[in-house]
Amino acid sequence: MYASRFTTRYGYGLVYANNEAVVKVVIPQMRHVNIEESDFLPEIVPSDLTDYSAHKLQSYYRGERVCFSDIPVCFGVVSSFRRTILNNIRGIGYGEVFTYGQIASRCGLPSAVRAVGGALASNPVPVIVPCHRIVASNGKLTGFSAPGGKDTKRELLQLEGVKFKGILVVTKQLVMNRT
Repeated sequence: MYASRFTTRYGYGLVYANNEAVVKVVIPQMRHVNIEESDFLPEIVPSDLTDYSAHKLQSYYRGERVCFSDIPVCFGVVSSFRRTILNNIRGIGYGEVFTYGQIASRCGLPSAVRAVGGALASNPVPVIVPCHRIVASNGKLTGFSAPGGKDTKRELLQLEGVKFKGILVVTKQLVMNRT
């Protein structure tokens, strides 16, 4: 297993990979700058893939528009349906917002909204697989299993230029008819 650190104004994150793909991303909690470098194991062994991924994540957290589609990922042992959902979400662009229902429909099971939520909760590589770009049908932020929960989800969306009205994503930003 290989790992590389990336630095953000919120603290440090880590990218883990095997010989072929990124297997885990640990992102910093964005509302509380409390992650110290010493919190991580002092001896991590980087690879070209973890260094490349960490560099892209660091650029993303600086507010740069970054595409992660060239980074191979491994979701571990998940069902084929969850893998379909997670791979589908990889195609959502920077600053785009979809609903859980839209993702379920794109995956061929429009009634599987809760299953989409379950797949997103199991996402081991947040930001690279942008599960933060999925919201409720009314624009409300719902669960986010990365550190900081919904606060971090909101911060990531705002970093991408997504606007809010109170606690809701401005619905005109939702991608409604994209194939």
